[in-house]
Amino acid sequence: MKTPMSLLLLFVIFTSSCQSSKVSSSNAGADSLAAVGADKDKHGCLLSAGYTWSQLRSECIRPFEQGIALHTLNTSSAYQTSAYILVDSSKNEAEVFIPEEQNSIMLNQRNATTYTNGRFTLVQDSNCWTLSLNKTALYQEKK
Repeated sequence: MKTPMSLLLLFVIFTSSCQSSKVSSSNAGADSLAAVGADKDKHGCLLSAGYTWSQLRSECIRPFEQGIALHTLNTSSAYQTSAYILVDSSKNEAEVFIPEEQNSIMLNQRNATTYTNGRFTLVQDSNCWTLSLNKTALYQEKK
């Protein structure tokens, strides 16, 4: 009779000690974790939701929703990446969002079909946009 009672007592001690260690470890880590959705940039754009600051529009946007998609021309990479552009012909500017750059890139209109900043060039040919870096085509719109 002593054995079942001893086992019951041991079980109670064991389970209560496990629970207390879980509680203390989860509480200790809670202070060091950031709240989900708290990853805003300096403009207040919610990065985890895909928002980024647009210099052209002066607001947080999702380039993949509002921009024109350009697809990589370098197919040797293991994954596909895209660039996105916003064109505002009334302001004579274009804005480029590429994964290799942390911030968007502003381009000024050179003529009716070309925008550039000296380094990057965006050209529209046959209703299709191509983005080049130092005369090397990187991204192109698929039609």
